[in-house]
Amino acid sequence: MKHTLLSNGRHIACYESGAAGSLPLVLLHGFCEDSTLWDGLLPGLQGIHLLRMDLPGFGGSDLPLASGMDTSADAVCAMLNEFSVERCVLVGHSMGGYVALEFAARYPDRLAGLGLVHSHPYEDSPERRETRRRGIEMVQSGKRDLYVAQLFSSLFAAAFAGQHPDTVDALIENAKRQPAAGIIAALEGMIARMDHTATLRNASCPVLFLLGTDDSIITPEMGLQAAMLPDIVDIHVLEGIGHMSMYETPEKTVEIVRSFWEFCAQR
Repeated sequence: MKHTLLSNGRHIACYESGAAGSLPLVLLHGFCEDSTLWDGLLPGLQGIHLLRMDLPGFGGSDLPLASGMDTSADAVCAMLNEFSVERCVLVGHSMGGYVALEFAARYPDRLAGLGLVHSHPYEDSPERRETRRRGIEMVQSGKRDLYVAQLFSSLFAAAFAGQHPDTVDALIENAKRQPAAGIIAALEGMIARMDHTATLRNASCPVLFLLGTDDSIITPEMGLQAAMLPDIVDIHVLEGIGHMSMYETPEKTVEIVRSFWEFCAQR
């Protein structure tokens, strides 16, 4: 069921399903995506109180008043308040993981579990910042469609992309519907985001890392290094998988996410 709420005076689209009363599982999508990213996992998450949202600037949500992971983290907090949720298991994909980490730094007592799906706590390298700035220039010059086509073509393991071009094309078409201003704000926010190694080192809740051996964006080495930081860790490295495990291996991904939620709910 779709709901609309206000965060910092802006409308945020969010979606609720499952059995209210159980520990909520909150799913955050990544860059140039929206809450439909998780649609393929929903059948395997039945029975769980599930909350999803379109992060500011994407899907059915308004553009943020200011770029930054803090703005998105506050939107997550507004959603939890809207549904009277005190604590949740928060799982984010890629940029959604950056938002989840910012939320963990700002609202640690509201987390029963933190999941990073193809994500990490580190700030951008100088090279990655420059790549994002070139992306901003490209979108500003009216080449949004070309930018997202190049982006999503690089997110999958080569074998999967070759066998499932329709899946890649569908994600590109969805990304083309995202507003250019939202894409630019997200790129600016990722450039400016803070390092969250201390957030993970101080985490009192379990932390999930889901990685892919063929992920060229968040390498397994990067994820495994970060996985040494928290006290309670659940680590999965999926063989032959790129940056989009929810499409490349949905059965395994939903099994991992559900098992992590169950572990957090039983603590």
